[in-house]
Amino acid sequence: MTRKKEAILLWMPAYLGFHSMAWRQERACRTNEMDFDILRRQIQIAERGKFHGAFFADTVAVGVHSADVSMDALSRTAKASAWEPVTLLSALAACTSRIGLLGTVTTSYAEPYNVARMFASLDHISGGRAGWNVVTTSHPKSAKNFGLEAHYSHADRYERCEEFFNVVAGLWDSWEDDAFIRDKASGRYFDPAKLHALNHRGRYQAVAGPLNIARPPQGHPVIAQAGSSVPGRAFAARHADLIYTMQAEIKHAKQFYDDVKGQAAENGRDPDHVKILPAIGLMVGRSRAHAEEKMASLDELVDPVFGLEVLASYVRADLSGYPLDGPVPEIPVDESGSVTSQKYWLDLAKRDNLTIRQLMQVVSRLGTAPGSPVDIADMIEEWMEAGACDGFNITLASDEDSLELFVDEVIPELQRRGLFQTEYRGRTLRENLGLPRPENRFATGRSSPSPQSEMAPAQ
Repeated sequence: MTRKKEAILLWMPAYLGFHSMAWRQERACRTNEMDFDILRRQIQIAERGKFHGAFFADTVAVGVHSADVSMDALSRTAKASAWEPVTLLSALAACTSRIGLLGTVTTSYAEPYNVARMFASLDHISGGRAGWNVVTTSHPKSAKNFGLEAHYSHADRYERCEEFFNVVAGLWDSWEDDAFIRDKASGRYFDPAKLHALNHRGRYQAVAGPLNIARPPQGHPVIAQAGSSVPGRAFAARHADLIYTMQAEIKHAKQFYDDVKGQAAENGRDPDHVKILPAIGLMVGRSRAHAEEKMASLDELVDPVFGLEVLASYVRADLSGYPLDGPVPEIPVDESGSVTSQKYWLDLAKRDNLTIRQLMQVVSRLGTAPGSPVDIADMIEEWMEAGACDGFNITLASDEDSLELFVDEVIPELQRRGLFQTEYRGRTLRENLGLPRPENRFATGRSSPSPQSEMAPAQ
């Protein structure tokens, strides 16, 4: 009998849940979004369930992910205050031992030396469980927080991202694994021949190096990437270990899967070392009726002031002049924002024949859908058997009881079907994902530096 392929599962937390109105529940488990103790207990529950990792999204502006909404609309949500991911993950590393810790940091509004140093530190603190979600940022208000009047174009963001990533990866290789000899007898703490400067001079970055922290335990922290556009796929095929994508249907997910895996092979990579994890948003219930009841109660809480503005931001068009219970009109592609996100929501509206009100409510759910433990296990099994993914990035509509239900009922069902691990397979995130540890480019001489970089011993 052929052994089933086990799913990789990441948990993506959010304050009280991903549904924008989750904070309005009468039985909300906390009243302060900065309650660390609640999040600590939740990640320990996820680790008990053997989730491969916790995946923290982020944005560098006040807003709802990539949505550009007014202060009036924003004030009706709990999405305006959020943890800085690397700081939070460093704290969570101290109260967990196996679960991976992945955080988002943008290449558009950060410096590669700092990013390399932060994630190397997190990897050391956690014993090799760090992951960097590489994003280019699509939030339209981000630029003015960093001294710029306008956001980078889509093409410029990815050109900058490519160079930025190559610099960070090069900095992680500054020290060879055995550079620190710590020889008390000779008085030599490290071997200077095994410390290397990057000396990068490029279009966007000028970074000398070396990095002032030892090579991360994983060699390189796990690289996640969340873009599904043409340049996003190309970047992922070259560099990403995990790919977070939004896919509404199996057939489109399968096309995406085959395309990226094929591009990875063309880039000389083992396609099995590129793990594709579509987002799956869930309202978990003890039964389907229970889950639908919980979801309906949240949908009723969606404020039209907020809902229409968020909808406009995602579909890149103001629909306030159309009948709320009428169909979603034809909307042209807008290259200034996230093309992938816009297409996802418009495709969803067309597929399910949604009215503007219904799409507004679905957008406010941020992609989450109701289901029983068996429903969810059936869906995961269907997608895995179709070869449409390597697992999922799990988001939960409400924190009320969904995480516990997923761990206590969905995961055992998946394990019974041979679709999910019963134990962690290693100590590091790379080991748990079945990914190789990258070789040090300076030590092996087999990896080529970026065209603008020169490999040289540190002086």
